[in-house]
Amino acid sequence: MHQFNRVVLVAAGCLSGCLTFVSPTSAMSHTHLVQPGDSIQAAVDAASPGDTVMVRAGTYRESVRIQTDGLTLRAQGNVTLEPPNYGAGECYLPGHVAAFCVVPADLDPSGSYTRRVRDVTITGFRIVGFDDGVFGFGTEKMKVSDVVAIDNSDYGVASFEGIGTTFTRNATSGSHDAGIYVGDSMDANAVVTHNRSWDNALGILLRHSHKVVVSHNEVWGNCLGVFLLSDFEAGGSGDITVEHNTVSANNNVCPEFEGFLPDLGGGGIVLAGSQHDTISHNLVTDNRGNTLFSGGIVLITNTLPNPDGSFDVSKDNLVTLNRLSGNEPADIVTDAASPPNVFVGNRCDTSIPDGLCSF
Repeated sequence: MHQFNRVVLVAAGCLSGCLTFVSPTSAMSHTHLVQPGDSIQAAVDAASPGDTVMVRAGTYRESVRIQTDGLTLRAQGNVTLEPPNYGAGECYLPGHVAAFCVVPADLDPSGSYTRRVRDVTITGFRIVGFDDGVFGFGTEKMKVSDVVAIDNSDYGVASFEGIGTTFTRNATSGSHDAGIYVGDSMDANAVVTHNRSWDNALGILLRHSHKVVVSHNEVWGNCLGVFLLSDFEAGGSGDITVEHNTVSANNNVCPEFEGFLPDLGGGGIVLAGSQHDTISHNLVTDNRGNTLFSGGIVLITNTLPNPDGSFDVSKDNLVTLNRLSGNEPADIVTDAASPPNVFVGNRCDTSIPDGLCSF
């Protein structure tokens, strides 16, 4: 779990094996077919930009590293990835293994690169028991869809320092960090939509990112549902739209989370130092707790100091046309340091301070 530190990736190989079949789909691209017992990594290594790697139904024990532009990896039927028994491919930390690790081809051990890996699509896989399910770093237009990521110890699906990321129709559960994560992306232009995220530490975490749309997701049973976090890095968090989500009963407790934050728990949509965001048309119910982050929609000052000792406040946000009920300590919570924010047209019963509900 490393969402509060700059990620330093370690270049490493993944498993390789034999490619069973290659057939052209057009003059410019090919489809590489992987059967049970074959290696997905071998097919990826043999592919050219624009190719598709089609994986037939079965269980594959391997970690796959992707550094080629324009690849599509598609599950055909029920395809499960589990960690390899030996020869595990490291992704970005020694001994840290992702099912799919999407990183630039010229990445060096310090984490620097000169060119992003572009237009990688991953769709339809079931991923169980890795450190990360899908991990992207330094990507452009990475798309992850219809992935089921279960019991991965850090992240379900994650994008660090990405541009144009799309996460859609994924299901993430059992991550000790975030089920869905977008971080270190000051010009993210990311879309997180129609996903389900439950029983993770954090359902959806947007950290140190700008220009993200989070819409039509279902998030429940986490410590916090949707978390917009500014931390100690320059640029903060902001310009995020959170709309048309269902966020309910995120009432687990994560004690002293990561050693950087106090106890997390009982929070629906939480802004900690995030600014210039729009929170609208969400259904937020039954998020209850007694931590600093508890309540339905919560706007508070970040607890992580900037290098100069200052703290980012959650200000200049629009909270409008949300429906809230059954949240404690209140449906809407904001601290004294965080105005000005605009609260209008929210249907709720309680707020701290009073007067933030329209009905």
